[in-house]
Amino acid sequence: MADDSEELDLILFMLDLSVNEGKKKQAEAFSHEIAKNVLNVEPGTLIYEYYFDAENKAFLYEVYKSDQHAIEHVKNFRGSKWEERFGKFFSITNFSVLGNSSDELKKSLEGYTTDFRTLEGGFHKPAKNLGEKILSL
Repeated sequence: MADDSEELDLILFMLDLSVNEGKKKQAEAFSHEIAKNVLNVEPGTLIYEYYFDAENKAFLYEVYKSDQHAIEHVKNFRGSKWEERFGKFFSITNFSVLGNSSDELKKSLEGYTTDFRTLEGGFHKPAKNLGEKILSL
């Protein structure tokens, strides 16, 4: 059963990344820099986290308040110095977008992913109980 907190319509980006050869320390430093930038310029980004393993794998987890906030992030990233630097450190091995993605969001991600998944069932207790508070962040 899907939760009934339609007013909170989150979009999640989940990226499996391969760290480019010999770039792990630089990639880790970059993850701190870009996260700080996203925090400062994108109020609609709720979560933006990089996870690294001991070898050459990383995972990027992003959560947006809405489809429009996800689009804002993509517009800020594409063609920017951040996109250029990201490409020096990482290769994307898988990129899934979860949530109710508009055609505009899908178009904005052309060349990055075609994997868009819509919620059909389940629940999200924080969204149900804290939806208004999350939206006000």
